[in-house]
Amino acid sequence: DLRQPFGPEPDQFAEVWLSKITKGSAPRIVLIHGGCWLDEYDVGHIRPLATGLANQGYAVWALEYRRVGRAGGGWPGTFLDVADGVDSLKAMDIAGIDIDRTIFIGHSAGGHLALWAAGRKRLKPGQELYRENPFIPRGVIGLAAITDLAGYAKGDNSCQQVTSRLMGGLAEDYPARYEQASPSRLGTSAPTVLLWGDQDSVVPPDQAGKLPSATVKTIENAGHFDLIHPQTGAFDLLLAEIKRMLAP
Repeated sequence: DLRQPFGPEPDQFAEVWLSKITKGSAPRIVLIHGGCWLDEYDVGHIRPLATGLANQGYAVWALEYRRVGRAGGGWPGTFLDVADGVDSLKAMDIAGIDIDRTIFIGHSAGGHLALWAAGRKRLKPGQELYRENPFIPRGVIGLAAITDLAGYAKGDNSCQQVTSRLMGGLAEDYPARYEQASPSRLGTSAPTVLLWGDQDSVVPPDQAGKLPSATVKTIENAGHFDLIHPQTGAFDLLLAEIKRMLAP
């Protein structure tokens, strides 16, 4: 329904779905797309999920951000874009939107960023990714989310190999960066659910066990991309988790 910039760069904006909101205050979903943090994959590939969620009566903000392969992408720009995009929501006053009922949802590399964004208040002044008074959601849901950057970087699939490009090196090269940026080390500050397809070949299921505070649910016969397709059983489970998370 509209495109909302949160910074001066071309990739600093959110695509917003509002048209399906009915009477009353609609919960808001901040949706962060994946794609191995790479510039080749933009917000476009998560529009079907955003539309499916909007059709259920949710207001949806699908964030774009600078990615690896583009000027300013990677460390620390990718993280700061997500932080600035999320924090910009605090100043937005749109009729019919309930800011207190906001959930972050991210898929794959976007799941990593959603989990990270939900843990930012654990960062300390002086750390590069620190922002004062960060916006923290009611809850966060990771869809095949990357939780342990150091462990993921050791893999050899094409997505795993991008991790060191995102971070500027491996964990042994930049331990302080990984401490700030990896949800397995930072933790989250909101109730957390991880949904996983048992046929996922992009993000290994052992990533789910790297975030002990999260509730993990496995979806049988689901692959990596089933989790962002609004015509699958995974979507029905996602809707159930959103409703549970938003319950009084």
